[in-house]
Amino acid sequence: MSKPSRILFLLWASTLGLAAPVLADGPPPTGAWDFMRKQLYGERDIGIPGDAFMKIEVPESTPDPAATSVNIKLGPEAQGRIKSLRLIIDNNPAPMVATIDFPAGSPINGIETRVRVDRFTSVRAVAETTDGGLEMRSQWVNAAGGCSAPSSAAAGGTLGEMRFRPSADDKALQVSIRHPNHSGFQIDPVSGDPVPPHYITHVRLKAGKSVLLEADLGISISENPLLRISSSQPLAAPLTVEAVDSRQARFSAVWKGPGGDVAAGTGAP
Repeated sequence: MSKPSRILFLLWASTLGLAAPVLADGPPPTGAWDFMRKQLYGERDIGIPGDAFMKIEVPESTPDPAATSVNIKLGPEAQGRIKSLRLIIDNNPAPMVATIDFPAGSPINGIETRVRVDRFTSVRAVAETTDGGLEMRSQWVNAAGGCSAPSSAAAGGTLGEMRFRPSADDKALQVSIRHPNHSGFQIDPVSGDPVPPHYITHVRLKAGKSVLLEADLGISISENPLLRISSSQPLAAPLTVEAVDSRQARFSAVWKGPGGDVAAGTGAP
């Protein structure tokens, strides 16, 4: 967990007893976001742009709170102007889901992933532009229990194994990583003991020698992390994915383009 994520987790957890009750038929509580906003952005103005800049798509009532799809689309007004993007789930135990950094002029115009949602909450995407501006879109989600749901699908196979799925026009690529991504809130069904946190903390994507994005991740990313990127132009192969988990294990794989072999490797702590 990155330093900002650790700080926010500890401070947010300490205020749980003061949190407003969640009402199923009312607006989501704002206390967690108000607190985080001051910690992350101080008194800076945050705009609420239209779809031409950015939008976030999350199911209003998720069928799987342990693997809820979040799709962030960057419109033409945002193309090449995004410096960083934060994904925040207000009422999760660790609200900071991801901090994604982009190089100048990045062609990325969409990011999709899967997250754990612990209870009724707002899911927010906050973008910082290259000129220092802040823009935010949010979506209300009705869910419960995602952070404590047991992992299962990652039990087989090789830890860190990666799979690639390109789009037909090569402008989008989905990367999945086999990993339990334990949040630290699950209970071992045999022993009854808490399962220690073990999750992917950092991902870097490179097209050739150029970095497409780097992301610091928290415990709210779902089991078997998935990242789908879309671009305004065909993605250049080879594309390298490098990942690090909370035990300092390192994983990497190379996508060599449509029809090409995938070269993959895993590393030990």
